[in-house]
Amino acid sequence: MRIAYSTYALQKVDPFEAVERVKAIGYDGLELNCGADWATAPDRLGEDERKRMVEAYREAGFPPPVMMNLIHICAYDEDVDQKLSLLEATCRLARDLCWVDQPSVVTTTLGKQTGTWEEARETIGEKVRPYADLAADHNILLAVEPHVGQEMDTPEKARWLIETVDHPNLRLNFDYSHFLMLGIDLQTSIDLNAEYSVHTHIKDGRMTDGKVQFALPGDDQLDLVDYLTRVRASVLDVPITVEVSAQIWKRDDYDPWETATHSFKNLDQARKSLG
Repeated sequence: MRIAYSTYALQKVDPFEAVERVKAIGYDGLELNCGADWATAPDRLGEDERKRMVEAYREAGFPPPVMMNLIHICAYDEDVDQKLSLLEATCRLARDLCWVDQPSVVTTTLGKQTGTWEEARETIGEKVRPYADLAADHNILLAVEPHVGQEMDTPEKARWLIETVDHPNLRLNFDYSHFLMLGIDLQTSIDLNAEYSVHTHIKDGRMTDGKVQFALPGDDQLDLVDYLTRVRASVLDVPITVEVSAQIWKRDDYDPWETATHSFKNLDQARKSLG
């Protein structure tokens, strides 16, 4: 079972340093966040740097990076042209950083709606299709992430979206932490979403006084041995990617490399216990 990290928590770290240090810690891959405030944003990573990045990944023995860009593609106040343009630039970056003959993965979020899921889901299905079509044009699998606090926040809703839209390039990011916050069973989540998931995020936490409190994997209520055991027994066969919440990496006392190392140790210990 492979363990990866995300540069979502490394906003101020040089991305080439990130590849080297994440590899040295022991991770098996590195997701690249390409939001506007990261050095790997599509308009900030030039052609020469993209070539260097491919070389860095290949030297590290990492697979081509999954791209993370939280565009909120179906939000109620979306600017469709602007978001299609941003997604296209992200897809081009993903393909420039891919050297293997298989689709790349871009993961994103749907964003908030003005009504309930039942009121908004048909509209969401219509809104998401052009983004899936664009992804197909670039040989990309677009992995949308169910998210606590947004209308698509359960494995049932996520499965409904994928099966209703029925687009081969629209898939899921499996981040159980959002279901965990709502008290949803892990096995149920896997059973409903694993077959449609092409990427993962992992973090921990709990709901406290009605507020989400994220934590590093294994630091709260998530049993990592149980998690890895159930994931390994499922059809989900992609790296388990640590996503450190902004609740953590925006703290004044945040240490990026202590955090990355601690997260790896927790997951690696659980992985080794599986044999």
